[in-house]
Amino acid sequence: MRKRALAIRAFHLAGGMALSALAMLPAQAAKVSQAPPPSLGSFATDDALNRIILPAQTPSFVGGQAPPLEVTPGNRFMQILVCHAALWGKADTGIALTSDQRARLVQILIRTRAAIIKSDAADLRLVQLFEAMLVRGHIPQKQLAALNVRIGEVEGKEGMQFVSALKEMQAVLTAPQIQTLRQKNETVLPSSNISVTSALMFADRMLSLRWKTLVPMLSKRSKEAMAARYRKARTWLWSLAAEKTVSDRNVKDLLDKPFVDMAAYETLEKTAGPLEGKFWGTFLRIVSLLSPAPR
Repeated sequence: MRKRALAIRAFHLAGGMALSALAMLPAQAAKVSQAPPPSLGSFATDDALNRIILPAQTPSFVGGQAPPLEVTPGNRFMQILVCHAALWGKADTGIALTSDQRARLVQILIRTRAAIIKSDAADLRLVQLFEAMLVRGHIPQKQLAALNVRIGEVEGKEGMQFVSALKEMQAVLTAPQIQTLRQKNETVLPSSNISVTSALMFADRMLSLRWKTLVPMLSKRSKEAMAARYRKARTWLWSLAAEKTVSDRNVKDLLDKPFVDMAAYETLEKTAGPLEGKFWGTFLRIVSLLSPAPR
């Protein structure tokens, strides 16, 4: 579920100092030919600007991503819906949508997009606050846990918006059209992507920041003991991440089919939900382990 105002502040200060220096030059200096000003790209501010979301926050997962962001599910949900509508509308798919059906599908997509944008914006804000809390010297455990629950609630709402839209889109189709799509399901190959869930990238990066904060506060003996506990906990998190990856792939394989079996989807989600909770619950316990007590 990040960034730097300092980079912009430094950029403005540098500009201010340059103007002051110019004001002190003698008039003759205006006659001296000067090299063309450096391009904006030479200031290397793009990467810094990409990370400015919350002031004085550590660059991390949200800020480090190029659009479209995938730390929240909105883009993935909309992509799935649009891909289904596009597939159904192709002439070689064989279901021959009527002009009325096409118009209804577009209306569903536009309405759903507006709803998901609102939910995803709220979700992204919460994820940013979650990460900002994780880079503090001392972490308020109860507030962090409550924020994690809130993120789950918002993403659950987004999930329901997605499911509702997909069901509504399927209801536009006739029985013969659905049968044609079901027949095509058998020819779809599973995804070849075996990349471990991106949730682990976020979690492991945050834990490494916590470890870096904690180490200077420990004696050599305490550091060795804590390192052993950290390695054990991190191995457990990676194991859960692999399990979560398999679960996520199974869901994605189902959603990639021309016609999604919604009953099968809901069955998969019944196991995916608790696994998601277990992963983030484990993450929060490790965060607690690596959080120094306030002085």
